[in-house]
Amino acid sequence: MRPNIVVIGAGYAGVSFLKSLDEACFRLANFTIINKNSYHYHSTMLHKVATAEKSGKIMFDLREFLHPEIKIVQQVVIDIDEASHMVVTEFGEFRYDYLVVAAGFEKESFNLKGIENAMFIDSYIQSGKIAERLKLKFDEGLESKNGLKVAVCGGGLTGIEFAASCADMLRKKCEFYGVSNEMASKFSVHLISSTPRLLTFFSEKLSQKTADKLTEKGVKILHSTRIDSLQDGKVVFQNGNTLDADIIIWSAGVKGASIVSDSDVENERGRVKVDDTLKAIGSKHRYYIGDVSAVSDGKGGFYPPTAQIACEQGEFLARHFKAMLFGEKTDEKFRFKSNGMICSIGHSYATAQVLGVELGGWVPAFLKTMVEKKWNAKLLGFGEMFL
Repeated sequence: MRPNIVVIGAGYAGVSFLKSLDEACFRLANFTIINKNSYHYHSTMLHKVATAEKSGKIMFDLREFLHPEIKIVQQVVIDIDEASHMVVTEFGEFRYDYLVVAAGFEKESFNLKGIENAMFIDSYIQSGKIAERLKLKFDEGLESKNGLKVAVCGGGLTGIEFAASCADMLRKKCEFYGVSNEMASKFSVHLISSTPRLLTFFSEKLSQKTADKLTEKGVKILHSTRIDSLQDGKVVFQNGNTLDADIIIWSAGVKGASIVSDSDVENERGRVKVDDTLKAIGSKHRYYIGDVSAVSDGKGGFYPPTAQIACEQGEFLARHFKAMLFGEKTDEKFRFKSNGMICSIGHSYATAQVLGVELGGWVPAFLKTMVEKKWNAKLLGFGEMFL
């Protein structure tokens, strides 16, 4: 009897796994993917969705690129019953012989008081709502002549990339409507960072270059600033100061999906420790990849969850399952070595540390675009690379 292999989640990790399987694998096992949406999207490009930036195709229908033998179930997973090997959804149950949990990330609010007053860049739908809100508030600010103030809470990659894209969007809209310089100055973006400098995984020089470019775009950066609470239209800091804001964007952290963080499986903020074959420690049938996995970095810590490691995990696991389905022995162990990190600061500029080399300008921006296009090619073939 063919084994049932169930995948939870259609993010980079889950899709990379399914797209890396050989044709023969689909004749040897039954594959099912369960996802709350009928599509996959570039989560690394959500900041562009949130500012309505034109940047090629971002969302892909699952049936558009997945093998026809893969069963697609559009439902919300509510529980994983390990004893009976069942994935429980809102409408049914799905038995598995092997389970690949690639459920992705969710926002991390750290139980902040007033968090409901913020908007989140944590899904395609939510990012689209931010774009709609920005357009509405811009029009209102233009009519009232009060302008628009956007507060971005969180100085990580997502916060920086959104702040830069938002500043560009506001500037272009002001230019389009012929807004005076005095009036244009009332349309502003504030980036709130709890650290003394941005992107602490970069060198101090590269971090400063990132801050300088943001400032050049008009982004006002608040370093070493910790948030106490959020109110309707106001950010309250721990030092007692406040910042009025028409729109508050929360980008201060993510955690693994709640289906993992709320489960009985031992985890840390929704991330499960895995062995060198990506199985949950002590399990024979459950694999965790992407944002819900914790992969040891060999130094006492864990690699941060990124699209890069998620894609490599998916490719590795596909090779692992192919060997298993063909009854072949494999001694391959998952090993990760980061190629670097790229931070977009607008459409044509980025800062990066790639293979140990620090870069700033259009070259890393081009490299990031090529990474995104390479993913398009993996999904739909080389001919679709430039969508």
